[in-house]
Amino acid sequence: MTELGELERHHEEFAQRNTRVVVISLENAEEAKKTQADFPHLVVVADQGKGLSSVADVIHPHSSPDGGDTAAPATLLVDRQGTVRWEFRPSRYLTRLSPDELLAAIDRSLPTYR
Repeated sequence: MTELGELERHHEEFAQRNTRVVVISLENAEEAKKTQADFPHLVVVADQGKGLSSVADVIHPHSSPDGGDTAAPATLLVDRQGTVRWEFRPSRYLTRLSPDELLAAIDRSLPTYR
């Protein structure tokens, strides 16, 4: 949630780049609505069925302490045509991009959308 708060605080900089931050979560729709309320400038999508997360190849089956699946953190920059232009897949679960690093990646990878 810390990462989402940091992204939320930089929402104006994302908007200046015509970029929306979409958060994909394995939570159910009700929990996703609560998360959306906490971060109104982000787009929170519930992926309880893991369809989008599976396509993005971020699911780690049976890796949680209770034997359930977890989703690895990943950041993908997708253009308006649906083409992935850049991705960040950390080797460590706790590693996250700062908003400044993400903004720099947007400037490098999606310059025509500014």
